[in-house]
Amino acid sequence: MNNSRFKETRIAGMSVPMLFRVGLLIVILATFAVIDPAFLRVGNLFAITQTFALLGMVAVGLYLTMLAGEFDLSTGAMVAVSGLITLLCGQDNLLIGLFYALAFGVAVGVTNAALMVILRVSSLVVTLGVMMTLNGFAYWLAGGQVINTDQFDLGFILDEPYGSLVSIRSMVTLAVFAAIALMLRFTRIGRDIRVAGSKREVAVAGGANIAAALTCAFVLSSSCAAAAGGLLSLSLASASATTGSTLMLQAVSAAIVGGVSLAGGSGKPSGVLVGTLILATLNNGLSLVGLGATGVLLSNGLVLLLVVLFDGRLGVVVREHIAARRILAR
Repeated sequence: MNNSRFKETRIAGMSVPMLFRVGLLIVILATFAVIDPAFLRVGNLFAITQTFALLGMVAVGLYLTMLAGEFDLSTGAMVAVSGLITLLCGQDNLLIGLFYALAFGVAVGVTNAALMVILRVSSLVVTLGVMMTLNGFAYWLAGGQVINTDQFDLGFILDEPYGSLVSIRSMVTLAVFAAIALMLRFTRIGRDIRVAGSKREVAVAGGANIAAALTCAFVLSSSCAAAAGGLLSLSLASASATTGSTLMLQAVSAAIVGGVSLAGGSGKPSGVLVGTLILATLNNGLSLVGLGATGVLLSNGLVLLLVVLFDGRLGVVVREHIAARRILAR
């Protein structure tokens, strides 16, 4: 049977892989609600959406480079640098500092893409070098200290709960998800990003502008990471060189859990959104029940393996079974 055909099998308007991920999220929510009733308190659910605001912003940007068949290793370091730039350049006006951070993110994204396209160097090599450079730059900016600001008003505004569950930060992240989804669906550059990761040679022959697609993907990846770091520094009123040190790995996990292929060309923003919520909910619940960092990492790894198994042969068996039952029902 054709594997791609079964990936299109839909139940209640959702593909089987997406239905599995939504079901996994519901199971995680229900499990922690039973273990500790405090898990479903409004304050704790708000904490989950705050985690989503940070992780989701980085994950959706990184997703674009993965969709194009490339990879951006510099996102975690960009979060640290952008947070420091926001506070250091925004001593008089934090919004000006945030603007500088976003501009720096755009510049780094253009640099990543230019080195790849012009010099024909692997994205892993380029972004590894940029990541190390940004790490060093972050430590130089911080000077071995945590940078603080006494301007708390903007942070309070960004983290003010609306409807008890979301803040401006989380709504900004949701808006970025929506904007990227629309770009991929309705614009040529969005379509070129997708075909760059699936059939690059065919896409070039068909007139796709691969250089522009890669530039767009890496600029948006760096810009999303810069926005995440800048907004986080405003929220915390502090920044350090170690901020985001594990964020890139978590963002990759969120994207893969959301159905993004490392080979490129497949995956949707909605899947990344659900994958991010799965990890944010899981990490919050494990912390609530007192599990340390080791338990959190172990659980994240197990969830990642479970999703990979479902996307592999196990998922094919499930989809074949569903299709067979539908044929018999006719």
